[in-house]
Amino acid sequence: MPPRDDLKSAVAPLTARLNDALRRTLDEDGGFFGEVSVYSLLAGGKRLRPLIFCLAHQALGGAIDEEILKLASTFEFLHMATLMHDDIIDQADTRRGRPSAHRIFGIPEAVMTADYLLAKAASLSLVRRNFESMVILVDVLRDLSLGELAELRARGDVELSKTAYLEIVRQKTAVLIEAVGRTAAVLAGAGPEPTRALTDYGRLVGLAFQIADDLLDYQASEDKLGKPAGQDLAEGRVTLPFIAARERLDPAGRERLLELGAKIVRGAADWTEVLALVERGGGLAAAQHEADDLAEQAAEALGPLPPSDAKALLAEVARYAVRRSS
Repeated sequence: MPPRDDLKSAVAPLTARLNDALRRTLDEDGGFFGEVSVYSLLAGGKRLRPLIFCLAHQALGGAIDEEILKLASTFEFLHMATLMHDDIIDQADTRRGRPSAHRIFGIPEAVMTADYLLAKAASLSLVRRNFESMVILVDVLRDLSLGELAELRARGDVELSKTAYLEIVRQKTAVLIEAVGRTAAVLAGAGPEPTRALTDYGRLVGLAFQIADDLLDYQASEDKLGKPAGQDLAEGRVTLPFIAARERLDPAGRERLLELGAKIVRGAADWTEVLALVERGGGLAAAQHEADDLAEQAAEALGPLPPSDAKALLAEVARYAVRRSS
Protein backbone atom coordinates (compact mmCIF):
# COMPACT_ATOMS: atom_id res chain seq x y z
CA MET A 1 0.00 0.00 0.00
CA PRO A 2 1.47 3.40 -0.89
CA PRO A 3 2.10 5.86 1.95
CA ARG A 4 -0.77 8.10 2.93
CA ASP A 5 0.95 11.17 1.47
CA ASP A 6 1.38 9.42 -1.90
CA LEU A 7 -2.35 8.72 -2.08
CA LYS A 8 -3.22 12.26 -1.07
CA SER A 9 -0.88 13.59 -3.77
CA ALA A 10 -2.41 11.30 -6.38
CA VAL A 11 -5.94 12.53 -5.74
CA ALA A 12 -5.02 16.16 -4.90
CA PRO A 13 -5.80 17.58 -8.38
CA LEU A 14 -9.23 15.91 -8.42
CA THR A 15 -9.94 16.98 -4.83
CA ALA A 16 -9.08 20.58 -5.77
CA ARG A 17 -11.50 20.43 -8.70
CA LEU A 18 -14.20 19.05 -6.41
CA ASN A 19 -13.66 21.78 -3.82
CA ASP A 20 -13.87 24.42 -6.52
CA ALA A 21 -17.06 22.91 -7.95
CA LEU A 22 -18.67 22.69 -4.50
CA ARG A 23 -17.86 26.31 -3.74
CA ARG A 24 -19.11 27.52 -7.14
CA THR A 25 -22.33 25.55 -6.80
CA LEU A 26 -23.05 27.09 -3.40
CA ASP A 27 -22.18 30.55 -4.68
CA GLU A 28 -24.82 30.22 -7.42
CA ASP A 29 -27.63 30.73 -4.93
CA GLY A 30 -25.87 33.13 -2.58
CA GLY A 31 -27.84 34.54 0.33
CA PHE A 32 -27.98 33.26 3.87
CA PHE A 33 -28.21 29.54 3.06
CA GLY A 34 -25.12 29.87 0.89
CA GLU A 35 -23.27 31.65 3.70
CA VAL A 36 -24.01 28.94 6.26
CA SER A 37 -23.24 26.17 3.75
CA VAL A 38 -19.92 27.71 2.78
CA TYR A 39 -19.03 28.02 6.47
CA SER A 40 -19.62 24.29 6.89
CA LEU A 41 -17.84 23.48 3.63
CA LEU A 42 -14.74 25.44 4.63
CA ALA A 43 -14.49 23.47 7.88
CA GLY A 44 -12.72 20.86 5.77
CA GLY A 45 -13.38 17.22 5.06
CA LYS A 46 -11.89 14.51 2.91
CA ARG A 47 -14.54 14.73 0.14
CA LEU A 48 -14.59 10.95 0.31
CA ARG A 49 -18.02 10.54 -1.28
CA PRO A 50 -17.61 12.79 -4.34
CA LEU A 51 -14.05 11.53 -4.74
CA ILE A 52 -15.24 7.92 -4.88
CA PHE A 53 -17.97 8.91 -7.36
CA CYS A 54 -15.44 10.51 -9.70
CA LEU A 55 -12.93 7.66 -9.42
CA ALA A 56 -15.72 5.13 -10.06
CA HIS A 57 -16.76 7.12 -13.11
CA GLN A 58 -13.16 7.09 -14.38
CA ALA A 59 -12.82 3.37 -13.62
CA LEU A 60 -15.78 2.80 -15.95
CA GLY A 61 -14.03 4.73 -18.72
CA GLY A 62 -15.57 8.18 -18.21
CA ALA A 63 -13.96 11.61 -18.11
CA ILE A 64 -14.40 14.15 -15.32
CA ASP A 65 -16.25 17.13 -16.79
CA GLU A 66 -18.40 19.82 -15.20
CA GLU A 67 -21.51 17.66 -15.30
CA ILE A 68 -19.78 14.85 -13.44
CA LEU A 69 -18.42 17.30 -10.85
CA LYS A 70 -21.96 18.56 -10.26
CA LEU A 71 -23.29 15.04 -9.87
CA ALA A 72 -20.45 14.26 -7.46
CA SER A 73 -21.40 17.34 -5.42
CA THR A 74 -24.77 15.73 -4.75
CA PHE A 75 -23.17 13.32 -2.32
CA GLU A 76 -21.12 15.91 -0.47
CA PHE A 77 -24.19 18.10 0.05
CA LEU A 78 -26.13 15.10 1.38
CA HIS A 79 -23.25 14.37 3.73
CA MET A 80 -23.02 18.00 4.88
CA ALA A 81 -26.75 18.05 5.60
CA THR A 82 -26.54 14.92 7.75
CA LEU A 83 -23.59 16.35 9.70
CA MET A 84 -25.51 19.55 10.43
CA HIS A 85 -28.52 17.56 11.61
CA ASP A 86 -26.26 15.34 13.74
CA ASP A 87 -24.63 18.33 15.41
CA ILE A 88 -28.02 19.81 16.30
CA ILE A 89 -29.32 16.50 17.67
CA ASP A 90 -26.12 15.96 19.67
CA GLN A 91 -25.93 19.62 20.74
CA ALA A 92 -22.31 19.47 19.60
CA ASP A 93 -20.26 22.60 20.16
CA THR A 94 -17.60 21.87 17.56
CA ARG A 95 -17.18 20.28 14.16
CA ARG A 96 -13.66 19.68 12.81
CA GLY A 97 -12.16 22.00 15.39
CA ARG A 98 -14.50 24.94 14.71
CA PRO A 99 -17.78 26.00 16.30
CA SER A 100 -20.67 24.03 14.83
CA ALA A 101 -22.86 25.90 12.35
CA HIS A 102 -25.81 26.01 14.73
CA ARG A 103 -23.62 27.62 17.41
CA ILE A 104 -22.68 30.40 14.99
CA PHE A 105 -25.91 30.95 13.08
CA GLY A 106 -28.59 29.49 15.38
CA ILE A 107 -30.45 26.18 15.51
CA PRO A 108 -33.45 27.15 13.31
CA GLU A 109 -31.10 28.60 10.70
CA ALA A 110 -28.90 25.50 10.71
CA VAL A 111 -31.93 23.19 10.39
CA MET A 112 -33.19 25.18 7.40
CA THR A 113 -29.72 25.22 5.82
CA ALA A 114 -29.47 21.44 6.15
CA ASP A 115 -32.85 21.15 4.46
CA TYR A 116 -31.61 23.51 1.75
CA LEU A 117 -28.58 21.27 1.19
CA LEU A 118 -30.86 18.24 0.81
CA ALA A 119 -32.90 20.15 -1.77
CA LYS A 120 -29.70 21.25 -3.51
CA ALA A 121 -28.51 17.65 -3.68
CA ALA A 122 -31.84 16.54 -5.12
CA SER A 123 -31.68 19.30 -7.73
CA LEU A 124 -28.15 18.38 -8.79
CA SER A 125 -29.09 14.71 -9.08
CA LEU A 126 -31.52 15.65 -11.88
CA VAL A 127 -28.72 16.73 -14.24
CA ARG A 128 -28.95 13.48 -16.21
CA ARG A 129 -32.73 13.00 -15.75
CA ASN A 130 -32.03 9.36 -14.93
CA PHE A 131 -34.97 7.74 -13.13
CA GLU A 132 -32.97 4.91 -11.52
CA SER A 133 -30.44 7.33 -9.99
CA MET A 134 -33.34 9.39 -8.59
CA VAL A 135 -34.78 6.24 -6.97
CA ILE A 136 -31.39 5.57 -5.39
CA LEU A 137 -31.37 9.08 -3.91
CA VAL A 138 -34.87 8.70 -2.44
CA ASP A 139 -33.92 5.35 -0.90
CA VAL A 140 -30.80 6.91 0.63
CA LEU A 141 -32.77 9.74 2.22
CA ARG A 142 -35.16 7.19 3.75
CA ASP A 143 -32.37 4.97 5.08
CA LEU A 144 -30.37 7.88 6.50
CA SER A 145 -33.44 8.99 8.47
CA LEU A 146 -34.08 5.45 9.71
CA GLY A 147 -30.42 5.11 10.69
CA GLU A 148 -30.46 8.35 12.65
CA LEU A 149 -33.62 7.27 14.47
CA ALA A 150 -32.19 3.81 15.23
CA GLU A 151 -29.06 5.40 16.67
CA LEU A 152 -31.13 7.74 18.84
CA ARG A 153 -33.18 4.83 20.18
CA ALA A 154 -30.03 2.83 20.93
CA ARG A 155 -28.38 5.59 22.98
CA GLY A 156 -27.43 4.46 26.44
CA ASP A 157 -27.91 0.77 25.55
CA VAL A 158 -24.67 -0.66 26.92
CA GLU A 159 -25.85 -4.16 25.91
CA LEU A 160 -26.24 -3.17 22.24
CA SER A 161 -25.34 -6.17 20.08
CA LYS A 162 -22.74 -6.09 17.34
CA THR A 163 -25.44 -7.00 14.81
CA ALA A 164 -27.61 -4.04 15.86
CA TYR A 165 -24.58 -1.73 15.83
CA LEU A 166 -23.60 -2.77 12.31
CA GLU A 167 -27.15 -2.23 11.06
CA ILE A 168 -27.10 1.31 12.46
CA VAL A 169 -23.76 1.91 10.76
CA ARG A 170 -25.11 0.52 7.49
CA GLN A 171 -28.13 2.83 7.49
CA LYS A 172 -26.42 5.89 8.94
CA THR A 173 -23.18 5.84 6.92
CA ALA A 174 -22.74 2.96 4.51
CA VAL A 175 -25.92 3.47 2.47
CA LEU A 176 -24.70 6.85 1.25
CA ILE A 177 -21.32 5.55 0.05
CA GLU A 178 -23.04 2.50 -1.40
CA ALA A 179 -25.29 4.88 -3.34
CA VAL A 180 -22.21 6.70 -4.63
CA GLY A 181 -20.86 3.54 -6.24
CA ARG A 182 -24.23 2.36 -7.54
CA THR A 183 -25.12 5.77 -9.00
CA ALA A 184 -21.77 6.03 -10.79
CA ALA A 185 -22.41 2.63 -12.37
CA VAL A 186 -26.02 3.41 -13.31
CA LEU A 187 -25.17 6.73 -14.94
CA ALA A 188 -22.34 5.09 -16.88
CA GLY A 189 -24.72 2.44 -18.19
CA ALA A 190 -22.56 -0.30 -16.64
CA GLY A 191 -23.63 -3.92 -16.74
CA PRO A 192 -24.74 -6.03 -13.76
CA GLU A 193 -21.26 -7.13 -12.65
CA PRO A 194 -19.58 -3.69 -12.54
CA THR A 195 -22.72 -2.24 -10.92
CA ARG A 196 -22.71 -4.90 -8.23
CA ALA A 197 -18.96 -4.44 -7.75
CA LEU A 198 -19.22 -0.70 -7.12
CA THR A 199 -22.34 -1.10 -4.98
CA ASP A 200 -20.61 -3.67 -2.77
CA TYR A 201 -17.46 -1.57 -2.68
CA GLY A 202 -19.36 1.47 -1.44
CA ARG A 203 -21.22 -0.44 1.26
CA LEU A 204 -18.04 -2.10 2.54
CA VAL A 205 -16.09 1.16 2.53
CA GLY A 206 -18.92 2.84 4.42
CA LEU A 207 -18.93 0.16 7.11
CA ALA A 208 -15.14 0.22 7.40
CA PHE A 209 -14.99 4.01 7.47
CA GLN A 210 -17.54 4.34 10.29
CA ILE A 211 -15.89 1.66 12.42
CA ALA A 212 -12.56 3.45 11.97
CA ASP A 213 -14.25 6.74 12.87
CA ASP A 214 -15.70 5.19 16.02
CA LEU A 215 -12.27 3.79 16.85
CA LEU A 216 -10.70 7.26 16.60
CA ASP A 217 -12.99 8.41 19.41
CA TYR A 218 -11.04 6.05 21.68
CA GLN A 219 -7.59 6.66 20.22
CA ALA A 220 -7.12 10.18 18.83
CA SER A 221 -6.51 13.43 20.69
CA GLU A 222 -9.07 16.25 20.74
CA ASP A 223 -6.78 18.29 18.48
CA LYS A 224 -6.90 15.62 15.78
CA LEU A 225 -10.57 14.76 16.24
CA GLY A 226 -11.79 18.34 16.19
CA LYS A 227 -14.10 17.41 19.08
CA PRO A 228 -13.58 16.06 22.62
CA ALA A 229 -12.27 12.48 22.80
CA GLY A 230 -14.82 10.08 24.24
CA GLN A 231 -17.69 12.15 22.86
CA ASP A 232 -19.53 9.12 21.46
CA LEU A 233 -19.83 7.36 24.81
CA ALA A 234 -20.53 10.66 26.57
CA GLU A 235 -23.56 11.03 24.28
CA GLY A 236 -24.67 7.45 24.89
CA ARG A 237 -23.38 5.96 21.63
CA VAL A 238 -22.08 2.44 22.16
CA THR A 239 -19.71 1.50 19.35
CA LEU A 240 -17.63 -1.49 18.29
CA PRO A 241 -14.56 -0.95 20.54
CA PHE A 242 -16.86 -0.98 23.58
CA ILE A 243 -18.94 -3.91 22.28
CA ALA A 244 -15.91 -6.03 21.39
CA ALA A 245 -14.23 -5.39 24.77
CA ARG A 246 -17.49 -6.08 26.64
CA GLU A 247 -17.67 -9.55 25.05
CA ARG A 248 -14.03 -10.39 25.82
CA LEU A 249 -13.52 -9.08 29.36
CA ASP A 250 -13.68 -11.28 32.44
CA PRO A 251 -16.98 -10.99 34.39
CA ALA A 252 -15.66 -8.36 36.81
CA GLY A 253 -14.20 -6.24 34.04
CA ARG A 254 -17.38 -6.56 31.97
CA GLU A 255 -19.54 -5.50 34.89
CA ARG A 256 -17.35 -2.47 35.55
CA LEU A 257 -17.33 -1.46 31.87
CA LEU A 258 -21.12 -1.67 31.76
CA GLU A 259 -21.36 0.39 34.95
CA LEU A 260 -19.10 3.11 33.55
CA GLY A 261 -20.82 3.05 30.16
CA ALA A 262 -24.23 3.57 31.76
CA LYS A 263 -23.16 6.62 33.79
CA ILE A 264 -24.88 9.80 32.68
CA VAL A 265 -22.08 12.06 33.90
CA ARG A 266 -18.58 10.73 33.40
CA GLY A 267 -15.44 12.44 34.64
CA ALA A 268 -11.87 12.28 33.33
CA ALA A 269 -11.00 9.46 35.72
CA ASP A 270 -13.98 7.43 34.51
CA TRP A 271 -12.96 7.91 30.88
CA THR A 272 -9.41 6.82 31.68
CA GLU A 273 -10.79 3.67 33.26
CA VAL A 274 -13.06 3.03 30.27
CA LEU A 275 -10.05 3.31 27.94
CA ALA A 276 -8.06 0.88 30.09
CA LEU A 277 -10.90 -1.65 30.15
CA VAL A 278 -11.53 -1.38 26.40
CA GLU A 279 -7.82 -1.87 25.78
CA ARG A 280 -7.65 -4.80 28.22
CA GLY A 281 -10.65 -6.42 26.56
CA GLY A 282 -9.03 -6.14 23.13
CA GLY A 283 -11.74 -3.80 21.88
CA LEU A 284 -9.41 -1.50 19.99
CA ALA A 285 -7.58 -4.31 18.21
CA ALA A 286 -10.85 -6.10 17.39
CA ALA A 287 -12.42 -2.96 15.91
CA GLN A 288 -9.31 -2.20 13.87
CA HIS A 289 -9.22 -5.78 12.58
CA GLU A 290 -12.89 -5.53 11.56
CA ALA A 291 -12.30 -2.24 9.75
CA ASP A 292 -9.18 -3.56 7.98
CA ASP A 293 -11.00 -6.71 6.89
CA LEU A 294 -13.92 -4.72 5.47
CA ALA A 295 -11.52 -2.41 3.61
CA GLU A 296 -9.80 -5.41 2.03
CA GLN A 297 -13.19 -6.86 1.08
CA ALA A 298 -14.00 -3.52 -0.54
CA ALA A 299 -10.79 -3.59 -2.58
CA GLU A 300 -11.48 -7.19 -3.64
CA ALA A 301 -15.05 -6.29 -4.63
CA LEU A 302 -13.60 -4.16 -7.45
CA GLY A 303 -12.40 -7.31 -9.20
CA PRO A 304 -14.90 -7.18 -12.11
CA LEU A 305 -13.72 -3.70 -13.13
CA PRO A 306 -11.03 -3.49 -15.82
CA PRO A 307 -7.50 -2.56 -14.63
CA SER A 308 -6.93 1.20 -14.44
CA ASP A 309 -5.30 3.86 -12.29
CA ALA A 310 -8.75 4.86 -11.03
CA LYS A 311 -9.51 1.30 -9.93
CA ALA A 312 -6.18 1.12 -8.08
CA LEU A 313 -6.91 4.43 -6.38
CA LEU A 314 -10.36 3.23 -5.30
CA ALA A 315 -8.71 0.26 -3.59
CA GLU A 316 -6.23 2.54 -1.82
CA VAL A 317 -8.97 4.95 -0.77
CA ALA A 318 -10.67 2.03 1.01
CA ARG A 319 -7.48 1.15 2.86
CA TYR A 320 -6.71 4.77 3.70
CA ALA A 321 -10.19 5.26 5.13
CA VAL A 322 -9.45 2.84 7.97
CA ARG A 323 -5.90 3.97 8.70
CA ARG A 324 -6.34 7.72 8.86
CA SER A 325 -5.39 9.57 12.04
CA SER A 326 -8.27 12.10 12.08
